[in-house]
Amino acid sequence: MTKDNVFHKPYVDERDKNNLEGLLEQLNLPPAVITFVRNHKRAVQAAAAVIVVAVVVWALYDGYRENRIQEARSALAAASVAEEQELLAKLAAVEADYGGTDAARWAAITRAQELAKRGETGEALALYEEIRGSVKKSSPLYPLLIFGIAATRETAGDYEQAAAAFTSLQSMQGYAELGYLGLGRVRERQGDVAAALKVYEAYLASAPAEAGSGQRTLVEEKIARIKASL
Repeated sequence: MTKDNVFHKPYVDERDKNNLEGLLEQLNLPPAVITFVRNHKRAVQAAAAVIVVAVVVWALYDGYRENRIQEARSALAAASVAEEQELLAKLAAVEADYGGTDAARWAAITRAQELAKRGETGEALALYEEIRGSVKKSSPLYPLLIFGIAATRETAGDYEQAAAAFTSLQSMQGYAELGYLGLGRVRERQGDVAAALKVYEAYLASAPAEAGSGQRTLVEEKIARIKASL
């Protein structure tokens, strides 16, 4: 008699290959499982088919999504080095062609920055606000967008709205210094040097003495200048 071993494959009649119960017995499943499958054969077959289809579809989608992300990154890199006269159009094309990707969002932010740099503050602000509406406050992009809005409003002369945006930055990690300095600068532009002095003094009180020594020196000089003018 031939000994059973891992290299010995039991003979299965072709007519039994589609026999689910026979297959279960070949797999040495517990009797309770075999009984359950036998009693719910159609449901089990349908569920298995759904699972197989779902796995295949997910694998195909995952591959498509990864390819799209890579294409979006390449498109953004190419757009970022475009000539100035083509830059805005190419960035907008990345947004349109790859919506929903991180590259598309960065293309929009870069386009808003470029619009602000060119003095088109109205369009820049509209774009910044649109992006902010699609970003959660917990996103690391949120403070960057607030800073963009604050700086653009300052450039446009919307000082009170710029001041509000800079004030909100003071409580955001990594942006507090920009918030204080931006607010102080806005108050100076408004001619309210007393308010600017308070902001700068608050910055010195909140910033660690050993950090940002260059900025501290600059702010201390501003404070001395303002006090001398009062």
